[in-house]
Amino acid sequence: MLPWLAEHESIIPKAIRSFIPREPAFIAYAGVFFLTVFLIVGVWAARSRPLSAAWIVLAALFAARLENAVLHTIESIVFFQYTPGVLTAVLIVLPVTSFLLWQMLRQGLIRSSWLPGIVVAGFVAQSTALIAMFLLG
Repeated sequence: MLPWLAEHESIIPKAIRSFIPREPAFIAYAGVFFLTVFLIVGVWAARSRPLSAAWIVLAALFAARLENAVLHTIESIVFFQYTPGVLTAVLIVLPVTSFLLWQMLRQGLIRSSWLPGIVVAGFVAQSTALIAMFLLG
């Protein structure tokens, strides 16, 4: 089990402990997978017209990253200590992803009225990714 999770094993419900990845390589594999997904969707969006499905999907992926960063930050606050991913979340993911979403809105690639749906889609993408990672881990 990853060191941080091993230290906090008592707060993890028994029902999901067996699904938690046992090795740090899992995080590297997940990172490569998500970067590949972002690359494919980013190329698709770059080759598409503004206000197209490709830009909505890309915005939903950005929303998923924002939600992941917020969860890492909340986790650190709740446990009153450093948790893996919080520095990256606060210093890189939150500002960069917020800026990119703002630029998508500013340049007319997505509509502000779509944001609630994009946030929901991001939550679904984030939740699906977490479930898949636990099942595959």
